[in-house]
Amino acid sequence: MSAVSSPAQCSNLACRVAETGKCVEGLTFDVCSHYGRPPEALDSSNGDTGVRPRKSDSVLLPAATLLSESTAAEILRAGDSRVIAVVGPTDAGKTSLIAGVYDLFQQGPTNATHFARSQSLHAFEQACHDARAASMRAEPHINRTPIGGVTFYHLEIGHHSCFGRHLSLLLADRAGEEYRLAADDPALSAGYSEVVRADTLTVLVDGHRLLDSGARHNVRSEVELILQALIDGEACQSSQRIALVLTKLDEVASSQHGARAQADYAALLASVRRLYGNAFSAIEPFQTAASPKSNIVPRGAGLEELISFWLGSGSQPPPGKGTQQPYLGDRAIARMTILP
Repeated sequence: MSAVSSPAQCSNLACRVAETGKCVEGLTFDVCSHYGRPPEALDSSNGDTGVRPRKSDSVLLPAATLLSESTAAEILRAGDSRVIAVVGPTDAGKTSLIAGVYDLFQQGPTNATHFARSQSLHAFEQACHDARAASMRAEPHINRTPIGGVTFYHLEIGHHSCFGRHLSLLLADRAGEEYRLAADDPALSAGYSEVVRADTLTVLVDGHRLLDSGARHNVRSEVELILQALIDGEACQSSQRIALVLTKLDEVASSQHGARAQADYAALLASVRRLYGNAFSAIEPFQTAASPKSNIVPRGAGLEELISFWLGSGSQPPPGKGTQQPYLGDRAIARMTILP
């Protein structure tokens, strides 16, 4: 680096070349466009506290927050996709499950399916933070979804058999209170666009509440009332599938009442199949521990199987394609008319 002239000055107020003799950007003085120029004056009238970057230095990045319905609609129009409506009462574990799916892909490919990109990375990181060691919490925690309509997490994934073709998963997140309101007024469900356009309804059964002697009997009635409201409100189609997901498996597995909770879950599955088997193309059970509070079961247990089920919905494979592996095939024509 060349010798510092005297007096040294720089138009970049963040640079302390007069004190350090070094360019704050690590450049030589003959290359730095700021060096040797007087400091730029700040306009205190508008609250400036630093040097404005030159236009050539600025990069506008996408927010990467939760997606609105209109942004989700653009993704659905753009390519192969699946809409996953995660349905359940308050504290059933919706956000934990969604964050757990994202965390699972941080460990690498799962079932030959790999992470490609996401338009909601910041939202995923915010959802996951309090469940990680970096949060310094004594035990994992996930914030509740606020009331106020539906938003979407976005994951674009690929499969080894599809030679570079990707599929977008749009995971809908709506507050459990709103689904509970639909049980009292089924007409509300017609406005739940994520349910109307869903390939799979992922209905959550709270394992923690199944362990509670006082609350366990309400779990079955809540799930059945919500499903009945969605059907009565004409938000569902017979082509859709249901994943009935027992959450918080770690608590169930470690409890002395775990066997009873499992029996209650099995009874609920049988009841849902009996009552709504004709309303959906498939109703399948899954048990997960997206954010366990102990080491009884591994973090993300059951999520691989659930993701495979999600990928199996939607367009059917063309002749000659097996159905044993997730198919990322052509977008259904129905996708062209989507979320409002």
